Amino acid sequence: MSSNKKMAAAIRAAYANYGDDPDDWPEDVKKEIRGQTEEGHTAENKILRHLILHGYTNQYIAQERSKSPHYLKQLRSRMRNRDELNYQATPDELTQLKYNVKHMNRPNNQGVAGVMHRDKDWVRCMREKIREEKL
Repeated sequence: MSSNKKMAAAIRAAYANYGDDPDDWPEDVKKEIRGQTEEGHTAENKILRHLILHGYTNQYIAQERSKSPHYLKQLRSRMRNRDELNYQATPDELTQLKYNVKHMNRPNNQGVAGVMHRDKDWVRCMREKIREEKL
């Protein structure tokens, strides 16, 4: 069943169970319906989400995975709106980040992000994480 059919079925069920005013529907029902519009969690989308969580830029992902930058921007935006955008890093990525910061002349987040093909917000979050580890 396509996601549009699933979403339509969920909306019909909500109308039948909770009435005509969506404001009166339980939050979990509304959240489930909003989640129906999300693309299916296919293997490709799991890879895209993984790359986004590890801070790769939309441009880099678009080149590597043959996706449109617009699609990736929308996916990142949906993840941010749903509080799913919790940046992550492997120990190797943190080591690479430390090396780049140490060996760059006046490293700022945007400069390091450009060298690593990462989002500057990811660099900022990971640099904060490294500082917390030192304390």
